[in-house]
Amino acid sequence: MEILDLRHLPSVDLEALLEEEKILWQKDLQWDYSSSASLIKRYVDARALPGYAAVEGGRVVGYCFYVYENCKGLIGDVFVSDSPSAGAAESQLLTHAIETLQATPGIRRIEAQLMNLRHQAPDDFFLRQNLQSFLRRFMFLPLQDGQPAIPPPVADIRLGPWDARRITDGAQLITRAYRGHEDSAISDQYRSLAGAIRFLDNIIHYPGCGDFDAANSFLAFRKDTSELCGMALSSLVSDRVSHITQVCVEPGLQGAGVGRALIGQIIHKLRERGFTAVTLTVTSSNSRAIRLYEQLRFSTLKEFQAFAWDAPPRTDSL
Repeated sequence: MEILDLRHLPSVDLEALLEEEKILWQKDLQWDYSSSASLIKRYVDARALPGYAAVEGGRVVGYCFYVYENCKGLIGDVFVSDSPSAGAAESQLLTHAIETLQATPGIRRIEAQLMNLRHQAPDDFFLRQNLQSFLRRFMFLPLQDGQPAIPPPVADIRLGPWDARRITDGAQLITRAYRGHEDSAISDQYRSLAGAIRFLDNIIHYPGCGDFDAANSFLAFRKDTSELCGMALSSLVSDRVSHITQVCVEPGLQGAGVGRALIGQIIHKLRERGFTAVTLTVTSSNSRAIRLYEQLRFSTLKEFQAFAWDAPPRTDSL
């Protein structure tokens, strides 16, 4: 098996692998991966997508790619075709990507959430690479008759539609809601206002989590002050399938029904529009959120790994 620089290959060499990946996303997650696959091919042909490909017998059997964001490297995807050597290919691709990023001047952090990491024994691998690993869940709700009705309104809280003028308020809410939360160890964008603004901008303008659905994204406000206190955003990921990309509630109001009301509003509107399902992801240690989602009859379709690495603190030489 050879591990080659992804920028040395034309996209035609990846077409069969990307078709296999598209089928997997649709089958396992009900996501349409077509737009992401097209974007990957466009960047590969422009020699602008850093990463690696595993080649066996003249055929590309796996690939990974990563992107740079200031002092951080983000591993966007690792996908390997099923074969007897799949585990070795997945391990080598990940190792090359991680070691390249760790050796890149200026990179102080690496993050990844790998939905299709199927062959590697995660805990042992991450431990050997000095990575923090976090188990996450992909949850699914079919929008059929007999599912729970829209939750009742919360006293002193009103819901409203997404408003792009509130993006800074939304980012401030994210930093408050995730302060000290394990999710802020998975994504450092939750830790600062600038990072949270960038996070929301990515959700709204880029297709990594589907196409942003402003008509089915909602804000919660305190009635007395009009202060933003909750937010639930969604995207379109397939024909008649939606994905909830973000749910956050003011810390002092968590557990008061605001999150339930926001998600209930999304579910209600999706049913009105004829959608068949809605999905979301959640960190497995977030028992309060999982309990809420299970009460709303979401079920776990799969678990997957997220991981993060931080460079050792710099020491000034004397």
